[in-house]
Amino acid sequence: MGTPKHCRDAGFSIIEALIAAAILLIIALGLLPLFTRSISDNVSGNDASQATNNSRTEVEELLQMPFNNTRIVVPDGSLVGQTKDFWTAGDLTKIGDADEGWWADASTHGTTLWNRTTEVRQYSISDLDDGNLDHPQPGGTQPTFIQLKELTVIIDNPKKNIFGNGQGITLKVVKPF
Repeated sequence: MGTPKHCRDAGFSIIEALIAAAILLIIALGLLPLFTRSISDNVSGNDASQATNNSRTEVEELLQMPFNNTRIVVPDGSLVGQTKDFWTAGDLTKIGDADEGWWADASTHGTTLWNRTTEVRQYSISDLDDGNLDHPQPGGTQPTFIQLKELTVIIDNPKKNIFGNGQGITLKVVKPF
C-alpha cells in the first residue's frame, strides 16, 4: 500500500520557503532605518542633555559669586568680558582620568567634547527704561553706575553636524547688584 495523497503534500516546498524568507527580508530591510534613526536620536538627546547640564552648572556658579568677582568683571575699555574653556574627556580608557574636566587650554588634556564661552556685559538700571538691555557699560565704569550684569553661557559641541548630531545651548541670565 502506498502513502496516502494528503501525507505526501504536507509541509513546505523549497520554493515556498524561499518566498517566505524573501518576504521576511523585505520587511526587515524596511525596519532597518528605524533603528539607525533611533541611534541618531539617542546621541542627539544625550548631547542636548549634556549641553543643558553644563550650561546650567556654569550659570549657577556665576550667580552665586559676588558682584565684583574677577570672573564676572568686564575688562577696562571693553563692552564684554569673555572667557573660553573646553571640556576634555582625558584618556578614554581610564575612568575618572585627571585630564577630564574644564580647561582653559585643552591641547594637553585629551579629546575636546565641549566648548564653553562665558560672556559678561554690565548695565545701569536705567537701561531697562525701554525694557531692553541694549546699552552695555564699558569695563572701567565706576561701580556705582553698574547695577546689572548679563551673564551668557554658550556651550557648543565640536562634533556638531558631523553626522547630523551635536547640540549646543545658550543660556542668559541677569544678575542684579
